Amino acid sequence: MKKSRYFSDLIRSYNDEIDDLVTDSEGKSVLQKRLNDKRRAMGAILPMIEFSPEMVAVVFYGAFGFNSGESMLKIMLSEPGRSGFPAWSTLKKELTIADWAEPLIEASLKAQGGDAFLVTTAVLEFLRNKDTYVAPAPEPAAEKERGEDSDESDENDEQDLSEAGADWLSEQGFEPLER
Repeated sequence: MKKSRYFSDLIRSYNDEIDDLVTDSEGKSVLQKRLNDKRRAMGAILPMIEFSPEMVAVVFYGAFGFNSGESMLKIMLSEPGRSGFPAWSTLKKELTIADWAEPLIEASLKAQGGDAFLVTTAVLEFLRNKDTYVAPAPEPAAEKERGEDSDESDENDEQDLSEAGADWLSEQGFEPLER
């Protein structure tokens, strides 16, 4: 399933965080106890949303139901602060939310960055539950609009990927390669 780099990185960390909560050192299942502990500590861990949102997002494990997989797929291609990343007030209309999560949502919205954190969390929960979700096949008209000669499209994709990689390396402090 296609995701932005933001969500590709975060979902791995999110799944690792959940895996860490599942069992204790003796192999006993302790997920629910640990989730409840984190939920009670929400006020203390909430500042972590800025640098480690996956560690806080687990408090919403099982909190959301998704009415539109298509809208979630669109959000997954974006990231906070970019086009396509909705406000929480928009996204929540497309979710079912467990009653127990409402106080945690209110607390999150009071924190700086809480709105984007909640959208991120909903996407992480969607991915955790639906990573096997298959996007519908494009309609034949959409195929024709893109052009049936995929060689040109592949070249553009490779060029875009190459430019994105060069930009990322530059951001990491590496000197850009000669093109």
